[in-house]
Amino acid sequence: MKSKVSKENKINKINKTNKTNEKQKLQFFFINLLSFAVIFLVIGVIVFQILTSSVYQSIDKDLTRMSTDETFLEMEISQGTGYGSSSFKSNDSQEKAGDNPSRNSFQLQAILWSKDGTILNADKLGSRYNDLQNIKLSTKKIGEIQNLTVTDSLGNETSFRSILIEVSVSQSEVTYIQLLTNTDLINQTVENFKKILIVCMLFFWLISIAISYYLARLNMAPIVKSWKKQQEFVENASHELRTPLTIIQSKLENLFTHPQHTIIEESESIAMALSETRRLTSLTNDLLLLARTDSNETVLHKELIDIDKFLKNVVEPFSEMADTQKKAFTLENEVKVMLSLDSKRIHQLLVILLDNALKYTKEKDEIKITSSLKNQNWQVQVIDTGLGIKEENKSQIFERFYREDGARQRETGGYGLGLPIAKWIVKSHGGTILVKDNEPSGTIFQFQIPYK
Repeated sequence: MKSKVSKENKINKINKTNKTNEKQKLQFFFINLLSFAVIFLVIGVIVFQILTSSVYQSIDKDLTRMSTDETFLEMEISQGTGYGSSSFKSNDSQEKAGDNPSRNSFQLQAILWSKDGTILNADKLGSRYNDLQNIKLSTKKIGEIQNLTVTDSLGNETSFRSILIEVSVSQSEVTYIQLLTNTDLINQTVENFKKILIVCMLFFWLISIAISYYLARLNMAPIVKSWKKQQEFVENASHELRTPLTIIQSKLENLFTHPQHTIIEESESIAMALSETRRLTSLTNDLLLLARTDSNETVLHKELIDIDKFLKNVVEPFSEMADTQKKAFTLENEVKVMLSLDSKRIHQLLVILLDNALKYTKEKDEIKITSSLKNQNWQVQVIDTGLGIKEENKSQIFERFYREDGARQRETGGYGLGLPIAKWIVKSHGGTILVKDNEPSGTIFQFQIPYK
């Protein structure tokens, strides 16, 4: 019954986690989609503004140039009213833009205004007068280029860019000259471009929906993986901690059932509790180290160490243990120089590898450790002729709490944390670690650490 309830709780927990992940994925999706929409909108506005500014720039330049060209303006007044005077002066103080102004009579029109707003060159405008007669004189923005829309007698609208300047000509009623350039074609081009731009933005925004979904899944992948690893880590740690705590609790409670017994009589229970306490201390230290490595709190303390002397000190106790277990143990070191390493961590690394070699070998098996310098790396191999590791399990042995079936059982006293710690030590030194088969039987653990 308890197992069934536990299974149901686990299923409910998984379903709750999946719902949370889906909710987070949707949040990422909408954030990405909104980001793409804002980016496309900003780019579209910028491109449209640049285009609009560019297409009107040449027109505005011509209007400004002609509005300051006294020869051109005097010619317009002379042709429009019959009056010409060398005393003509423009009230605009800008310099002349050129001596030979060019004019497109269809695109550019000049309207001569009297002070009371009467068009003085209606005869010269000809048929264009029908299009322009509805223009009203406005002197609010003299000298400034403006957009102007004129509606003719048939209701047709014509668009212009216009500039109004004030002039003074003797023997002439002309007070103002208004220059206009037709912009219907340009406006149509801009309008077509705007439609194309909107269609393109909508098209790429639709594509961005698929991209947003893909990015949401891509962003969630490491989060889900990390979540699963964290969940698995907590479950495994809880399981591993529960066993020694249960044993310690059981042995201590057993002592209370025999209060009259002496320490010698209960020495077995006390020894078991102390053994599990030591195992628990070792486990909690390993868990604390891994937690610190995950948060990048652990730093290395490198120093120059004599490799030859260092290796002899590390392997000496393991050599003695191998002798008592009737196993052959050899050390082959070719390195006779000083290297900059964290001696404490490297010592821990070698202890992990050598301890594994002793655990997973039998009597008359061989254990060998080699040390050499290759390609500016310090290379160490721990070679044994023991049980070996299955090919499909080699990619998992550096995972936390992983123990291979058969070879890596709980009876060996391991928790599956040694090799993950070994991998972290090597990586923190900028090196690599791998495992491979030792023919015809056994395992080779090899790590390389750069020394330059």
